[in-house]
Amino acid sequence: MIPVKGFATFHPLKHCIVGRAHDPKDVGDSLKKIMEDTNEDLDALVDKLTSAGVICYRPNVEKKDSRPPISPRDYFVAIGENLLVGKVIAGYKDILSKIDKGRIKWYLDNDISSGNMVRCGNHVHWDINNDVRPESERSIKKWLHENGYRISVTRHGWHMDGVYTILKPGVIVASRDLPELEEIYPGWDICYIDPVREHTTIKHTWGGNHEESNYDVNILSVDENTCFTTAVNDVMFRFLQKHSIEPVVCELRHKAFWDNGIHCMTQDLYREGMLEDYF
Repeated sequence: MIPVKGFATFHPLKHCIVGRAHDPKDVGDSLKKIMEDTNEDLDALVDKLTSAGVICYRPNVEKKDSRPPISPRDYFVAIGENLLVGKVIAGYKDILSKIDKGRIKWYLDNDISSGNMVRCGNHVHWDINNDVRPESERSIKKWLHENGYRISVTRHGWHMDGVYTILKPGVIVASRDLPELEEIYPGWDICYIDPVREHTTIKHTWGGNHEESNYDVNILSVDENTCFTTAVNDVMFRFLQKHSIEPVVCELRHKAFWDNGIHCMTQDLYREGMLEDYF
């Protein structure tokens, strides 16, 4: 069975889903190179995660005529020793079947994921959009309160992993988009990163609005001392050095096409650690 646990984004990562693109032979000529490069990049990411002691799971590509299971971050969030599931799309059934059913909480057809729920010990920042039904919101809040969590709520309708990442207690890399950030994390050291605008020449229904994204803040932490990012950013790397965090660069050549950074294309299932108060 695959274990499930998640109390903070920076706890030691041990089990993780990594997305998958289509086989190049299953798509049209305009997309073949994108699929080939993406699968090469994701395979390389798996190799680096495996070398860091992380067990990786890959979804299956079951539908050739729809967006592949490239972004597992959009559907799941591990909180405590439970996996909250907001959506089930083709490709993840085999992974879910290996998780204790008693650990899974279903909130289907709601936008609930660790893209919009940022976990930091006994504190959860939840950006709630209109796709979350009121009864689901009430149920999740009740469950969190009963299990010892405090909740900060915003309602911008964004996935927060494209806005900021907590790399260790008191340390954040962020865009300048969230006005409440310093109110939620008072006194924390925040490195604001200006976006590096990516370019894609291909418009496709499987893509997204890359013009609003800042992939440099879309970071996957392996632990408090190591994080994976897609490119060198001098400002951010100096900040990481200041806090004794080593960045590992994992190229995603078509992140602008997918509108997904390295955090979006992964989903942590199990991190070592306990429920703590970091405030």
